Amino acid sequence: MSVHIKLRPSHICAAILVFGYSLTLLIIFILPIVTLAKFACAFLLVFAMVYYLRRDAWLSLSSSPVALRIGRNDIALITRGGRELVGQISGDSFVTPMLTILNVMLSGQKNTRCVVIFPDSLDKESFREMRVLLKWGREN
Repeated sequence: MSVHIKLRPSHICAAILVFGYSLTLLIIFILPIVTLAKFACAFLLVFAMVYYLRRDAWLSLSSSPVALRIGRNDIALITRGGRELVGQISGDSFVTPMLTILNVMLSGQKNTRCVVIFPDSLDKESFREMRVLLKWGREN
């Protein structure tokens, strides 16, 4: 049995990212450091914010996961670019009613892929079904 879940862009994720990066930019400009260093840090922070907004909140990069196929013992991340990344859900994944963080150990690779899913990323019933499957429906 596997469940196919389509993800959509998350306004909650975007708001949290913008808030966090804006707060960090504010702190950078308050610090008593050289102006050139402030602008260099600001440039890097804005670049990182745009990258993570596009990848995780807006799902507009080709590497962004736009769908999940969750099986009993594995998971497949389907990216916007059409790639299917198959792996195992790590034991340190986090499932709650307000936030789900899936850490996926990709098959044949040493690195893991993190997928952050907020309730506005899919409809209410699909979010509930996904959480129940992740929490109780898989073999451990």
